Amino acid sequence: MKINHVAGARRLALPLAAAAALTLGACGGGSSSEGSADTASDPSKFSINLDDCNDPASVTEPIKGTFDIGYSAPLSGPVAGAVELATAGYDARIAAENEKGGVDGVKIKVTYKDDAFQPDKAKANGTEFIDSLKVDALATFGTGPLSAMVDDQNAACVPMLYPSSSTADFVDVEQFPWTTTILPLASNEAKFLVSLIQQKYPDGVKVGVAENQTASGKVQSEAFQAAAKEADLPIEEVTSDADPVAAATTLKAKGVEVVYHGGVTGTCGAFDTARGRVGYEPELVLKPSNCVNAVEYIAAGQAADGVELGAFGKDPNAPEYKDDAGVKEYVAQMKAAGVTDEVAGNAVAVSGWTQADLIINTMKQAAESEDGLTRLSVMQAARDQDYDAPMLIDGINWYSTPELLTGIDGFRPITWNASEKRFTPAGDVISIRP
Repeated sequence: MKINHVAGARRLALPLAAAAALTLGACGGGSSSEGSADTASDPSKFSINLDDCNDPASVTEPIKGTFDIGYSAPLSGPVAGAVELATAGYDARIAAENEKGGVDGVKIKVTYKDDAFQPDKAKANGTEFIDSLKVDALATFGTGPLSAMVDDQNAACVPMLYPSSSTADFVDVEQFPWTTTILPLASNEAKFLVSLIQQKYPDGVKVGVAENQTASGKVQSEAFQAAAKEADLPIEEVTSDADPVAAATTLKAKGVEVVYHGGVTGTCGAFDTARGRVGYEPELVLKPSNCVNAVEYIAAGQAADGVELGAFGKDPNAPEYKDDAGVKEYVAQMKAAGVTDEVAGNAVAVSGWTQADLIINTMKQAAESEDGLTRLSVMQAARDQDYDAPMLIDGINWYSTPELLTGIDGFRPITWNASEKRFTPAGDVISIRP
């Protein structure tokens, strides 16, 4: 199995046992969020047994006035800073749509409840959103909170729209018909990262893993270890990053030359800061695509230079996007919402804006359906997407069909440049669409 590149670009080969073909995405990008929604297939192929819903009648009732979203988010706790960035983008995109009159006259209202990144609190929030507030859709942040909410949410037949999670646990359309996630699956991303290591070091290299102890971090780490095993890439050491200095010290003592840090947004840079303190300079540090918060790497200083990961969102500060229509729209909406340039330039804020943009695109598609805007039509639309979102990198779409949830269908390798204090492109767009 291989990655196909356009003429003149280098070719990367994946292990033959890899489960998903990774091919270069060659389609155009930079679309505006104006106009009708983009679809992938016939949504009528997606069927749900409404008799399984707690309240079947409510699922097909027309939604008028407001579309209510209940968002369980870690507004406090270890990742609260990252969530503040993400919700700045999320709220700005929704405010802009509401200012235009909403979707088919329906405005979007978001109610936030703090879960402190704790699954039990997320579950309680979900119950309140569903039973008391009667929301039309749900959102959350992280694999642990999503895992706690998903059973109740599917039983109630309330759409879970594009939460930040890369776990493959809930992509089964038959088992979790009312759940979508936004991030690239950790398993697919890990296969790419392992192949990258093998291309850079064909004669072998000592590999180690620093694992964040949250549910999200464990998903990333386990996916990387599984991909390494499948590719016959030995892993010298796996250690917790709960104490970043201890993790860096352990990996340094083992002589690990390539580190995969299975980090989580808001905690990714701490490991790099710790590496700097103990003088640990591996040849290569790789991270999952959620580790894009520039603030963390700026704080880590020179120690973070050269960190590599995969990205799917455009960088509004990058010179190559100065005249990009999607970036111009994004910047204008963030300014209108009173968001500072520093926050607007952060990749986490871009991700939050994109999540909200996906919801709006989904609602537009649902509103255009024969049944109009209902919870059912929203979920049908979410299962029928081939959306070239304005702030996704050219060649990357959000993709789903009634049979399969892919979500973000690719990424581009990027490298942190400490002197420029930003990520710079490090390769071609790679598609993970089946």
